[in-house]
Amino acid sequence: MDGDGDFFGESAEGLEPDEWLWVRGVDYAAGWREAHAAAGELNVLLAGCGVERWQLRAIADTDAQGRGVVRLEGVAAGWLRLEELLAQAAEVGREAA
Repeated sequence: MDGDGDFFGESAEGLEPDEWLWVRGVDYAAGWREAHAAAGELNVLLAGCGVERWQLRAIADTDAQGRGVVRLEGVAAGWLRLEELLAQAAEVGREAA
């Protein structure tokens, strides 16, 4: 999934039946919509920092209680690029302090 798909397709990805069950009355769609918005914003930020979508992307999901969850998924190059970006941000933070 690319993070822009429908609710059911993304939720089924990586589903472990013994760990995650649908609970009657839980509004999974609302949590997913919230996570979808957050994942979209994060993907825009990653792209703005030069991280290609095939390298690292945020994906919307929900947990068993219906809370929105954002997962980061990517290849090693994407994670290494994120590490570089976080190290740069940490350095700027130290310089500002």
